[in-house]
Amino acid sequence: MKLTALLALLFATQASAQYFYLFSHTPNTNGLTVGQPALFFNLTAHNNDITVKALTIGSDRAPTETFDVQIWTYAGSCLGGSATTGPTGSPLGWSPHGTVTVTQGPWHGRSEIFDIPDLHVPRFQTVGVAIVYLQGGARYNGTGAGAPDVFTDTRLTLTTGEARNRPFTTSGTWYRSRALQGWINYVVGAAAVGSVYCGPGVTNSTGSPGRIRGVGSASVATNNLTLVAENLPQNSFGFFLTSRTQGYLAQPGGSMGVLCVLGGIGRYVAPAEVRSSGSIGRFYLRIDVNRTPTPLGLTTIAAGETWNFTT
Repeated sequence: MKLTALLALLFATQASAQYFYLFSHTPNTNGLTVGQPALFFNLTAHNNDITVKALTIGSDRAPTETFDVQIWTYAGSCLGGSATTGPTGSPLGWSPHGTVTVTQGPWHGRSEIFDIPDLHVPRFQTVGVAIVYLQGGARYNGTGAGAPDVFTDTRLTLTTGEARNRPFTTSGTWYRSRALQGWINYVVGAAAVGSVYCGPGVTNSTGSPGRIRGVGSASVATNNLTLVAENLPQNSFGFFLTSRTQGYLAQPGGSMGVLCVLGGIGRYVAPAEVRSSGSIGRFYLRIDVNRTPTPLGLTTIAAGETWNFTT
């Protein structure tokens, strides 16, 4: 596997971000399958900026089956239209945030939690979101022509929902109420964990370079950091490397890219630490700051130290 970009993490004594979950409906069997259906909802931040990091959604896929969705956002409310009017029936004003592969969970109708490109909701502002199903059907709550459902906590309000079987055009059918099943995973503020250096990596067989990022917290007290390697070839195996020392060492022939960790390099190669990218080209490893590998054995990361990671 070609080396990904490198991630540098400065570990702190306090958590840099706390993750919250805003729950909506539990799963049921109501579904929308014609065309490439889309669910639309609004996110409104209260007194602080909000960054949405991950979602769960409803789908008609079988457990462990994968499907792709597109993520779109709209500046302002995307609700309140009809079959022939409103933001859901036009591409104007919408911004794409890429396509994400989702794995269906063991619960009837609900997916596993999946990462999305960070969606920023400024404080006191509303951002519309569209989830477009590229395969299969959407599961939702609601029948008839009821008003949208509202779920709120002290930081964020979710207003859901409307749906179309052909989004961003009036040629399809518009539905309300069709509410999101699942939950919104978010942090308060902009919560980047670590910084990427020495990248991007060498392009691999996916046509893009692999990348690495941190999810959770760089707090040694919280000890809740997960490393994510993504944009990887399907069903490839890999493991993470770590070191206190940054560097630049071209690998023979250039096919493996550049090794940007030097010095005492630790390898996460215990049986449970060597991972497969599976069908989605991504793997995770939750690290324990009290059991960090080095050439001399395991060590504990201390507050104020910077450690560098790659695969």
